[in-house]
Amino acid sequence: MAYDRKILAAARRALERERTARSEEFAQRRREVYAYEPRIRAIDRTLLQTAASVLRVALNTGGDPTAAIEGLREQNLALQAERAGLLSGMGLPVDYLTEKPMCEKCGDTGYAGSATCDCVKARYAVLLKEQLSTVLPIQDQNFDKFRLEYYPEKVDNRLGDSPREIMADNLYDCRAYAEEFTPHALNLLFYGSTGLGKTFLSSCIAEAVAARGFSVAYDTAINILAAYETIKFGNGDGEAAAERAARYERADLLIIDDMGTEMGTAFTVSALYNLINNRLMAKRPMIINTNLLPEQLSDKYSPAVASRLRGEFKPLHFVGNDIRRMKKQM
Repeated sequence: MAYDRKILAAARRALERERTARSEEFAQRRREVYAYEPRIRAIDRTLLQTAASVLRVALNTGGDPTAAIEGLREQNLALQAERAGLLSGMGLPVDYLTEKPMCEKCGDTGYAGSATCDCVKARYAVLLKEQLSTVLPIQDQNFDKFRLEYYPEKVDNRLGDSPREIMADNLYDCRAYAEEFTPHALNLLFYGSTGLGKTFLSSCIAEAVAARGFSVAYDTAINILAAYETIKFGNGDGEAAAERAARYERADLLIIDDMGTEMGTAFTVSALYNLINNRLMAKRPMIINTNLLPEQLSDKYSPAVASRLRGEFKPLHFVGNDIRRMKKQM
């Protein structure tokens, strides 16, 4: 899994903030309880000294320290019972002052052994989803909201099936892709006219894959190529452009929207080829949305780009009527 380093660092900072806030909460609890019942403070101080007492007994006793240690243990248990009774008398649970980690697996360190703990991965997924929501309406778009009734039921002889059946198959494939996604998943090519749900289903996949903790980079072809132009020609914020390019290249899943709408120049075609080819070589999956038909790809791009799009991507044909126009008319 290729983590976005900035988001991963933010996830670790979020864990640290929560751990600090939790410690401060328990410190406040202790202050309040101690002020109300000073005997509990005295008991806690005595219990903290027990370990040191046991060590002194073991060092100072010339004979067998077992009896002395057992005596300290019984004293300890008696104090714990008294403490529990006092807390219960205050209407509090007996573990009210026992500070426990939020994550038992890592003890709130963020690491399970040398690996990133699941608690950090969960926070990472939330932050990644927040980042995606700045460029995609993923809060409002999910598979359950995809409406097949917008697609005609009548069989189209040119397609060999009805648009609704074809789109039902596409919906099934996209949902399965998101649920079964791995960093070496297939590449998908969504093609068809505007307003047929390509961006919507891309958003659904992005939301579901990000929720599972995988890194997702989403952008339009125009914005992606603008970043590479900035890096090449220095006509903008080079540092920000380099950061964006790194996300495009390293993310577990890259979604390129509206491919074919960008200005075609020798540089943009070359930059697009390098991005696609490098990700193919690294086996990092992509989803590309385009209004172009497969046979039009060679006209827009170089044979090398068209060959990779036709040969390395599973095509999903989006058919039907422009849903945006239909909604506007409704």
